Amino acid sequence: MKIEHLQWDSIFFGIKTGRIIFNQSEDDLLELLPEARSQNYKLLYVFSDEYIELSDNILSKWNGYLVDRKIVYQKEVCCYNVLNKKIVSPYTSSEISKDLLDLAYISGSHSRFRLDKKFPTGSFERMYKEWLLKSLNGELADMVYVASENNKILGFVSLKCKDNIGEIGLIAVNNEVQGKGLGTKLINACEKYLTEKSIYTLFVATQLNNKQACRFYEKYSFKKHKATNIYHFWI
Repeated sequence: MKIEHLQWDSIFFGIKTGRIIFNQSEDDLLELLPEARSQNYKLLYVFSDEYIELSDNILSKWNGYLVDRKIVYQKEVCCYNVLNKKIVSPYTSSEISKDLLDLAYISGSHSRFRLDKKFPTGSFERMYKEWLLKSLNGELADMVYVASENNKILGFVSLKCKDNIGEIGLIAVNNEVQGKGLGTKLINACEKYLTEKSIYTLFVATQLNNKQACRFYEKYSFKKHKATNIYHFWI
């Protein structure tokens, strides 16, 4: 168990940030926390298995708390439905529209970067705007699909292919049209793209407390792959 310096997070948030994968005893973590403080870390993400919970003693002593219970879903890709190009189509512009930006914020509504109020003001919005921008320019996504009606973007999804798997990055549907099948159409578009690339495994991550998203993925035949507890320590 060691501290991994996170350069991107440190620059983005303006505070030295690190990560610890917790897989041993709390005694080991208690040795690392003073070390982190001496090295001027201000924030540590501590990741643990879903069945391992840190004690109230260490959390209260070191200003830590559980901010996320992340779940990763997996499904075997199939493609039964023909893509309705009048509703779902690739987004080919690198420009961020207001509709897309609003949807990006919706996609992160349960994000730990939104829920943890100790981040500098505006951090969540800046992060998801940058995530969206880097998805559109091809850095974080190979494909972005949008679901549109009457020239308004009502949903979108970003998809990245890596090591013969597909990974959904951002996905959201406008709150006013939830439950009308647009989310399913966006997933169908991802599956069609993956089958054309001979990729047959799709992953997506969400939060266990995002019950609506979990129900949607499970209904769509996604199966639990793994779950992780994520703690933030502001030291």
